[in-house]
Parts: sequence; C-alpha cells; structure tokens
Amino acid sequence: MRKPPHPLPPRGTTDALSEDATGGAAPESARRLKHVRRSARRRFAAVFAVPAVAAVFFLPAAAYLAHQLTTSVLPPSRYEEMRVGQSRTDVAHLLPPRPFPYPPDEAKAAPRPPGATCDFYRSSGSLLDEVDLYRLCYSGPRLVAKDTLAAGTE
Repeated sequence: MRKPPHPLPPRGTTDALSEDATGGAAPESARRLKHVRRSARRRFAAVFAVPAVAAVFFLPAAAYLAHQLTTSVLPPSRYEEMRVGQSRTDVAHLLPPRPFPYPPDEAKAAPRPPGATCDFYRSSGSLLDEVDLYRLCYSGPRLVAKDTLAAGTE
C-alpha cells in the first residue's frame, strides 16, 4: 500500500495551523487565520452569553419590582371607606400587604401633620403608567390625614 505524498496530521494533535507539513513554523498568514478564527468564536459566544447573563440578573429584579408595585395598590373604593380619626386597626383590613416603597421625593417632602408618619399607596396596579398616590398619615394609632397626590404633579 502506498502512502500519500503529503499526509494530513491526525485529529486531536496540536494545532495544524501553527506548524506546516515539514514541522517548521507556520507562515504569518496561517497564524493570523488562527487568531481571526479564535476571535470570531469568542465574539460569537459573547453574542449569546451576554444576553443570557443579563437575563439571569434583570428578569428576577423586574419580577421583584412588579411584585412590589402590585402588592402596594390601594383600590379607590377602599380609600374612600377610610375616615380621618379611625384607628390603624380599623383601617388595617382595607390596606394592601405593604406600602409603596418608592414614592417620589416631592411626595415624601410634602407638608405633613406635626408628629405624623405617612405611608404611600398606589391607586392602580398598572405597571407602565403613572398612577395617583394615596398618602395616609398616622399620629400614634390614629389616621390624621389622607391625601391624593395626582400622577405627574408631585
């Protein structure tokens, strides 16, 4: 059986582009080709890896934010049931699980009754629209003020 004049290197050997068939150093063009291919593979992998990594971080954060926004909604009908002077325990069954954690600075800085602490609630569960905020202020165990802060005018 006759051997071919220029045998191909077996698979799994060191890089065929780094050495020529005679065992000497590969020409500059072969080294450049190797570098360009490696660089292209990295860029191709990054095209998929970067969005995947971003999704791992941003999707849970977006879901958590949506949860916070939707569990701090006080429907207008329940807001209207509350009366100034009622105790916290009397209005507790009307309130959502938590107050709105991100009221605008203007809303937080609005004048409040002396010695009162205020909680904010969203008036709607819409995640993409600005909604009115309800501000409920308590002094001790009593509701001392309730205000509606219109969306976009805080």
